[in-house]
Amino acid sequence: MRRVNPWLINASAGLALVAGGLWLAPQFLDANGWSFFPEQTAESLSAVGLSVEEVLVHGRQKTVSADILDALGAVRGTPILDVDIPGAKIRIGALPWVRSAEIVRHLPNSLHITLDEYEAFALWQHDETYTLIDRDGTSILDVAATSTEMPVVVGADAPAHTQALFAVLEEQPELRQRVKAAVRFGGRRWNVVLDNMETGITVKLPESNIALAWNGLAALDAKNKILSRAISEIDMRIAGRLVVQLKDGYAPIPQQSRYSPNARDVSTDAPVARNKELSKGV
Repeated sequence: MRRVNPWLINASAGLALVAGGLWLAPQFLDANGWSFFPEQTAESLSAVGLSVEEVLVHGRQKTVSADILDALGAVRGTPILDVDIPGAKIRIGALPWVRSAEIVRHLPNSLHITLDEYEAFALWQHDETYTLIDRDGTSILDVAATSTEMPVVVGADAPAHTQALFAVLEEQPELRQRVKAAVRFGGRRWNVVLDNMETGITVKLPESNIALAWNGLAALDAKNKILSRAISEIDMRIAGRLVVQLKDGYAPIPQQSRYSPNARDVSTDAPVARNKELSKGV
């Protein structure tokens, strides 16, 4: 629970619905709570203390306090019954970090706002823009590319498929922590970049059975430390087969010809330019 302005104080629980001897008549009630009062009635109640003196916000982590007050459309001294609760919910709910908002009047003088905020999960690169997205792919707001250490996802349809991808990647927590970017190709499959966006290892995942490939890579690394070697690319697009490209200047290391936790192929073809691949995203 957070205050959103220096003049706001803690709300009291269990406030009586009577002030100055004036009962709030049931005929003025509606589903939004006391918002159906005639103007003269609201002014009269304000005169006996029914005006906004405090606003308490629950669940605020990212949303700016001043933005909440602006969207609320009320200031200190506003007749509490004049506050447009439905309109305020819409305006607050439209703020970038807010998934939904609830507002309740606590008579005689308090407004309680409960926020359900988005939680940023990844940074979506599209064209020259970087957008924070939550786990289900909802866009939150645009940011500078260097403003976060979150993994970058690239591709027009990447946000819609990010949750499913990372659910698989998180089956191997240590390996997941090394993921810096995921690039979606053709709306079908992913490349995952480990350790460093510029010089890290690109893992080309298959279109299907991603979990089998990812868990197999983790097992191979646990046994042979393959991800600690001078590798630029690991191609796992063909089921049952793993092909490795070494970094420039490194000689190939002979290995078995079939992919399993104990074997892999080695290819010495020139590695793909990683920066160009990431910037295109398709």
